[in-house]
Amino acid sequence: MKILYLGFRLKPRGRDYLYRVVDQKTENREFIFTISNQSFVEKHMPYQDAADLCYQKLRRNLALESRDRPVPRHATLSDQDLEEYLEKHRPAKRRTW
Repeated sequence: MKILYLGFRLKPRGRDYLYRVVDQKTENREFIFTISNQSFVEKHMPYQDAADLCYQKLRRNLALESRDRPVPRHATLSDQDLEEYLEKHRPAKRRTW
């Protein structure tokens, strides 16, 4: 299975990040993750990290997917998603003085 990043679209409410999942066992599927403008500002989420955040979220969701619980084709990332990503990838710097 391959996950391809197709880019993003600017929307009035935020940004949509687009991905295609190519899998020989199933049909190709496209997914959209939305991050609101408000979340970028309030959580201090760098724009350059957003595509990776969405990619990581899609990978986790696909790993947990079952026939009874398919991954939704469109999802809006929560503030909690952003906070968890930032804690892991951009931890607060400690002062060493």
